[in-house]
Amino acid sequence: MRFALALCSGLILVGCSKARMTVASTAQSSPISVTSSPSTSSSQKLTATFQDPNGGPHIKEVTVSIMSDKAVPGGRSRWSSKECLLRYDIATNAIWLVPDLGGTWGSHPIIAGSSSSFSNSQCTVLASGSSVDVSGNIVTVTVEVMFSPQFAGLKHLYLGCADVNGNWSTNYQQQFGTLMVEAAHAP
Repeated sequence: MRFALALCSGLILVGCSKARMTVASTAQSSPISVTSSPSTSSSQKLTATFQDPNGGPHIKEVTVSIMSDKAVPGGRSRWSSKECLLRYDIATNAIWLVPDLGGTWGSHPIIAGSSSSFSNSQCTVLASGSSVDVSGNIVTVTVEVMFSPQFAGLKHLYLGCADVNGNWSTNYQQQFGTLMVEAAHAP
């Protein structure tokens, strides 16, 4: 009996030459990129793109982490208390921000597109400038953020995403870009 193993377009094909071929997907939800652009003199719009081979609706939630130099997601105890960390639930259009206490997401999200906002000492998230677009295998999330003067300096951007089964992307510590937060961009 001969077995065949082949890699083709992100799929591993496993089978036997005298039996039927089975297909197991190895691809998962993953971040692609993030860009920033000034929205007003005091805010930035961050646009993050994610993909899932099972379709954009298969992505449940995404994270956008704006972190100081030498800080990485999961890098040290209580690291989240001095950063601007956002979570966006795709299905409910809800956005959470890690509060100054760090460690956990805020208890009350804001709904993207509404007139709400919320803040910690590092940033303010504006729901009115935030949105999500799902098209094919791609999810594009835009969040509008104003930064506090004490958060000025070079920041590193990290992305993460989870599918509807709760499987998180494995590259959550990969840096996707940088952002210079200037004191002039303070709310």
